[in-house]
Amino acid sequence: MDAVAKVIEVAPIRVYEVATFYSMFNRTKVGKYHLLVCGTTPCMIRGSRGIEEALLKHLGVKRNEVTQDGFFSVGEMECMGCCVNAPMITVADYSNGSEGYTYNYFEDVTPEKVIEIVEKLRKGEKPPVRIFAIIYFIFVKV
Repeated sequence: MDAVAKVIEVAPIRVYEVATFYSMFNRTKVGKYHLLVCGTTPCMIRGSRGIEEALLKHLGVKRNEVTQDGFFSVGEMECMGCCVNAPMITVADYSNGSEGYTYNYFEDVTPEKVIEIVEKLRKGEKPPVRIFAIIYFIFVKV
């Protein structure tokens, strides 16, 4: 990050502020599929901690660790903006490299549903994405 600060001619703290604020900037190694569990109050009330526990147990890792095969890592993300459909997870899909990544949002997840999502990804299948993700992609990412 110091090199970035030097190139854009700002104080290093400015780069660190941005990189630590936004969860889509990875400061450590992540898996091909980086599973981000919402950590804000509505999702926590609706069971996001149980979802994270199920993921960690199923994958045999701790938060922010990468599985032995390099496929998965689990982290936390702040509000995904769809609290009405809590709890939510985001799957940052880096399977096409860092240039072709996508963020896929999954709403109303349960511990069982997240395991299904993981197993579909492991098989090379793409789990169906809910409508919120499509709306987000059309109106925000473009």
